[in-house]
Amino acid sequence: MTQPEKLPVSGPTTVQQDTLAAALGLLMPLGGGLLVMWGYAWLDVFGAIIGAAGVAWWGFWWYGKHKTLFPKDLRGGQVGGIAALAALFGLFFFIALGS
Repeated sequence: MTQPEKLPVSGPTTVQQDTLAAALGLLMPLGGGLLVMWGYAWLDVFGAIIGAAGVAWWGFWWYGKHKTLFPKDLRGGQVGGIAALAALFGLFFFIALGS
């Protein structure tokens, strides 16, 4: 009789993974807040509601793609993409403030 295979126990994450997770934890709320503020600066309360809906969609999309909010196999490109998106939201927010 053979023994059932034991699943490998996941060890502690690396410093790089922890750093990427911390950056993701910083960038997602920052990008979401900038999106809501951009909507508010652009279209007043209705824009803030649209921005909040965009934040909710963004969160559901991320969760659906990775099956968790903080995946264990984060890549620098994923976090870099979120950083670029947050920077774009910030740029649009400051452009909307100027007009």
